[in-house]
Amino acid sequence: MTRMVVVLRPEPGNTRTADVLRARALDVRQVPLFAVVPVYWTPPNPTGFDGLLLTSANAVRHGGAGLDLFRRLPVVAVGAATAAAASEAGFAVAVTGAEDARAVVAEARDRGFARLLHLAGRERAPTEDGVEALTVYANEAVPVPADVARSFEDALVLVHSARAATRLAELVDGAGVDRSSIALVAISRAVGDAAGTGWASIAIAPEPSDSAVVAMAAASANTRAIDQRARGGDKHAMSDYVPTDRPRARGPRMGVILALVGLAFIAGLALMAYAAKTVPWFGFTRSTTAATTAQQKASSSATGYIPSQPLGPDGEPQAAAPVDTAVLATREATLAAQLAALEARTAAITTDASAAGGQATRAEGLMVAFAARRALDRGVGLGYLEEQLRLRFGQAQPRATMLLIQAARQPVTLEDLRQGLDTIAPDITTSTGEGWLDTIQHQIDSLVVLRKAGTPSPMPADRLARVRRLLEAGQVEAARAEVARLPGAAQASNWMDAARRYVTARQALDVIENTALIGQAGQPQPAPVVIPPPVVETTTPDEGAAGI
Repeated sequence: MTRMVVVLRPEPGNTRTADVLRARALDVRQVPLFAVVPVYWTPPNPTGFDGLLLTSANAVRHGGAGLDLFRRLPVVAVGAATAAAASEAGFAVAVTGAEDARAVVAEARDRGFARLLHLAGRERAPTEDGVEALTVYANEAVPVPADVARSFEDALVLVHSARAATRLAELVDGAGVDRSSIALVAISRAVGDAAGTGWASIAIAPEPSDSAVVAMAAASANTRAIDQRARGGDKHAMSDYVPTDRPRARGPRMGVILALVGLAFIAGLALMAYAAKTVPWFGFTRSTTAATTAQQKASSSATGYIPSQPLGPDGEPQAAAPVDTAVLATREATLAAQLAALEARTAAITTDASAAGGQATRAEGLMVAFAARRALDRGVGLGYLEEQLRLRFGQAQPRATMLLIQAARQPVTLEDLRQGLDTIAPDITTSTGEGWLDTIQHQIDSLVVLRKAGTPSPMPADRLARVRRLLEAGQVEAARAEVARLPGAAQASNWMDAARRYVTARQALDVIENTALIGQAGQPQPAPVVIPPPVVETTTPDEGAAGI
């Protein structure tokens, strides 16, 4: 019989973990200690952030309609489950970390995400500098009777968060259950420390993920089953094991033998030294060897023999071969030509590398410019593109860069202009400053209009139709000129200002794209390292950061 496994995490993760354990033929009991509930929140302006920090999939499940405002922001996710939930909800995941939130935030900053919005739970870790936390969900405690806590005895309990570990300890102690009868499997070392001491065992998952916790729980439960069978008298539990090598008995006899060997070796060395000094033939050999060596040295010095030189037929050293200067000159010219060819090839490779680097810089600048145009056409802010524009085009085109960033903070689209034109159409086709007699006079004058063939009609209704056609074609400057000629143009000041900002932004975009095309965009410089001040907040760790 296997040990019962208790899963404490909230839904829907509780059922998901229990199903995986049951698929491994384990006895599972689901006792969620907390329930995740949404919290009302007011979304901030998304233009003030470079990315969205998600430490739990609960932020996506319970964020509500406010998440739609942040779909353009890239997501920095903690854990593969959080990243998968964000991708399914339509977000673009830029950074995924397998460690805690602090490590993921550091990695995101290295990639240029300086300002992050953290959609988190009510109980969370302190917020770092540059990260603004906002509560979108909470983990509310679920009542657990004392008899349920007593049923944990002799069970294997899975703990996915520090808060769950603390409450488990309170429930077990309150029900009078001995901790030494309960084994724990914790998702991280911090969660295991939060559970305290006195348990039968605390196993720490090799990585902070539910799959690692499930694998360790299955291994612990199966090991427990084998141990129970062996203690219960099952003759087949461990009877098939036959040791291949029996351990050799070691006693004081081995130590004595080693000591005797060492003494014999030392005695042999002493005898050899004594014999070298006293025995005659030892001294004769040494003196003969010394004399032979001295004689060889004297003979070498007398004859001038050099072993490295070849000998002639008479035994004398041969003279060196004559040097052919013509051959040396030819070899020198050949080497010089090869060296010149290598230098030319090196110069060509350097030129190609420089050209490739310039092309890469041009391509990156064009990508940034096209991304900025796409953001403006969609009516959203630039976000992290704002910093890229400053780094790449701030020096070459400072005015165009400034105008583009200012226009992007209040973006105007063609759809905005069309809707605005439909709203003010009744006011701009008539003049509000004239009396009723002047109005009747204008109506009479408009009954018959004489104009040259091929010229546009000056009638207000015709001008308004032309404005709509020009907007459909994207010719905002021409549409603005037509609106300025309408009788009620004074009532269209807001629309005219919006159209002017639209035109200014596109003109700045054209300048930026031309700068990128001709290769004047610069390489981005690394951001300065900013050391955040120490955080003094004291809050409990986020449930979601532990993989809930």
